[in-house]
Amino acid sequence: MVDLKPEFKTARDFSARSAENSVKKVKIGSIKTNIELIKEKVYQLLEYMRHKEKSILRKLFYTLLIFLMAKGVVFSQEKRIVIVKSSESLSFQMAAEGVKKEIRKGNAHPSFIEYDLPLGFPDEQEIENSIRQLDPDLIITIGSKSTALVSKRIKEIPIVFSAVLNPVSSGFARSMWSSGNNLTGASLDIPIRTQLDKFKLIFPDLQNVGVIFTQDSEAAVAEARKVCDNIGLKLVAIAISSEKQIPQTIESLRQKVDGLWAVADTVIFTPQSTQYLLLYTLRNGIPVMGPFTSFVKAGALFTLTWNDKDIGRQAGELALKVLAGEHPSQIPITTPRMIYLILNQRTAEQINLEIPPHIVSVAKEVYQ
Repeated sequence: MVDLKPEFKTARDFSARSAENSVKKVKIGSIKTNIELIKEKVYQLLEYMRHKEKSILRKLFYTLLIFLMAKGVVFSQEKRIVIVKSSESLSFQMAAEGVKKEIRKGNAHPSFIEYDLPLGFPDEQEIENSIRQLDPDLIITIGSKSTALVSKRIKEIPIVFSAVLNPVSSGFARSMWSSGNNLTGASLDIPIRTQLDKFKLIFPDLQNVGVIFTQDSEAAVAEARKVCDNIGLKLVAIAISSEKQIPQTIESLRQKVDGLWAVADTVIFTPQSTQYLLLYTLRNGIPVMGPFTSFVKAGALFTLTWNDKDIGRQAGELALKVLAGEHPSQIPITTPRMIYLILNQRTAEQINLEIPPHIVSVAKEVYQ
């Protein structure tokens, strides 16, 4: 039996959970919601009044009211939403909170059931069966791992993903404008134009931008070529097939580029190759724009990052559209709207780059 975590409905439930300090296990299909209980009580009350009331008109009114309730006209049906997180990481928890908050704001009468994928290789069939038994109106996936698992096995239930990087190259969607399937979602893809504009702002001498890529990041590099043409930069791109090619590739780029744009690519950036690249560029005075904050901590000049909770809110907004009847394939995938600058001031000093104070002042984090 898969361990599911229903959202607590009352303060008593929350207090009991805190006292136990453990996740309650519930049998799938055994959850009775507040709205269902309220409906039962109202039905009972109206039935009693209908039999006791002598006025024919009022009897007709009560009978009509019961009929409308049975048809779902008076009270909208509760929406059952399953949230599947790739892990229990803080960033995914924040995204989940953002999703739930936004859906509640839309008055969609949600009932949330959350599930965190186990470490290692989860039993995909068991997870699929568990989700299907819940008969959800919508599935929310948070992170690429959960999105890959659920989207592969469930094709007829709408899915809204959150906190997914490169949904097109990952195979989740045909394009950012239309997935072509039962998915839409909130991606982590900061627009390439935004990235390169910021690179020029921080490093005004930038003219030739280097990038190392593989087949996995080919689509991003193709878009970057167009962006560079529009903003007066030259992109020097070299394709490789293994991280073992990093040393010779970065050596060949050294005399050709002013800065390096590190595109997110798991084939290239292993811990060992990342360390080598950052040390090499630091020693040779080449500014690097990293794909993640971890790169800046390790020595990259800067990166752009997102707000995890707002990524969740964006997914929640898309979920409300799906719950209102729109098909996921007709809803464009979103990109981050809250973007933060992360700087490494020590790196700037080591490569003799002076970053204007007004830029440093707006950075969310500055590593000294």
